[in-house]
Amino acid sequence: MYSCFEDSNDSQIFVNSELSSTDSNNPNPFMGVMNPVETMPYNEIPAKKYIIELERWDIPNDRKDPEKTTDNIQQAIDWAVSEGYGQICLPEGHYLIGKYGNDIYQAGIELKSNMAFLIDQNAIIEMAPNNKWNYCAIAVTEKVHVIISGGTILGDKENHEYTPRKSDGSVVHDEGHLICIQNESEYVTVENVTLGKANGDAILLVGQKGAGSSVKHIDIRRNNMVDNRRQGVSIVGGTDILIENNEIHHTKGTAPQFGIDVESLSYNSQDITIRNNYFHHNRGGDIVNTDGKNVIIENNILLQGEESQYIDGPIVYWKKGDLTIRNNDITMTTVSVNNWNGIIMYSNDSPKTNPATTYIYNNTCNNCGFYMYKGADLVVKDNYLNNGHLVFKEMTNLTLENNRVEHPQKCWAYRFLEVSGSANDNTYNGDAFDIPLQENIPWDGCWIN
Repeated sequence: MYSCFEDSNDSQIFVNSELSSTDSNNPNPFMGVMNPVETMPYNEIPAKKYIIELERWDIPNDRKDPEKTTDNIQQAIDWAVSEGYGQICLPEGHYLIGKYGNDIYQAGIELKSNMAFLIDQNAIIEMAPNNKWNYCAIAVTEKVHVIISGGTILGDKENHEYTPRKSDGSVVHDEGHLICIQNESEYVTVENVTLGKANGDAILLVGQKGAGSSVKHIDIRRNNMVDNRRQGVSIVGGTDILIENNEIHHTKGTAPQFGIDVESLSYNSQDITIRNNYFHHNRGGDIVNTDGKNVIIENNILLQGEESQYIDGPIVYWKKGDLTIRNNDITMTTVSVNNWNGIIMYSNDSPKTNPATTYIYNNTCNNCGFYMYKGADLVVKDNYLNNGHLVFKEMTNLTLENNRVEHPQKCWAYRFLEVSGSANDNTYNGDAFDIPLQENIPWDGCWIN
């Protein structure tokens, strides 16, 4: 395999405004913009390469004329795919895109099946300022075997015009996304891309083909998602999703403001793995799972920086979903709206209908603890809570084993109200701590109102 791009002596890269910095403490730090991948993960993508010829297609690369740029890049892609090219390469430059889609949608570039869109590390694709509720800078709609890799994709977050929506006058405008993977698309990889300043999400996954639908077999790896307004990644219907080795940070602007949000609405989300990611400075929180099934959250670092304050907390889930949370390092440096809770389970008075058990084990919580309420079927074991706590309210079928809690106040370290289950080998400040839980008999212990 060989690269689509020759090395350039010109190191200048155009930027809209400076993106927030990545964190050098990331064990796998980002060192600026990235080259596209050279090895294709899907055999269905032809090896034949095409470097888009800017003069031939009359494509501006100087941050001008977005409608012309959009149309002509699209024509080049469409032609290349029709000619049997699989790896389509965008040279360096600053490409301002965006054109009229409809009254609420600003259109971008549409990719085809069986293609890799490879963006030079010194290329920027930027959505031009607009007044639309929705946009997709890059859209993958009902497609299979697609790669998006390299370079930078920017939204219009800082220059967006918030025109009231005709239907209700709302000016939320939270659906402006950099990459949309939608309508049952399958086998899509997004890798080595800087994704910044979306008015909505860096990446949106959404079923869109009726109740229970989902996109499938999606890999999101080694991307820098920064300064996006609503989310890093939203999963609104996704099956077999892998999100790994990304740095997701400085998400701020409109709710929910999470790094990753699994919130399926009428669609289906299941078999999702979130691992080895580095989260920091996300205003709402880092990961929230409202209804995803078999979600694995493992080996992530979740850090609340000194310049941010969580609203919800690092990891949040609801009892409609089920998940495994293991081997994560969670640190809070300032209190959230919901107190010092590194993992929190939200609930309501409705019964738990998902029979699956949630597992939380081998996590480290620094200056924070766990709080779960009005739920059931939970295993919490082998966690270390440094200046933290374990709090459970109105829980049944709780298993609590071999947790280590360090805290200056015993009755803040372990707290229970109407909890049943079993507990063994838990410690407080290094000493054994007896928790006399029993099956089907609610117990109260050290509850503080």
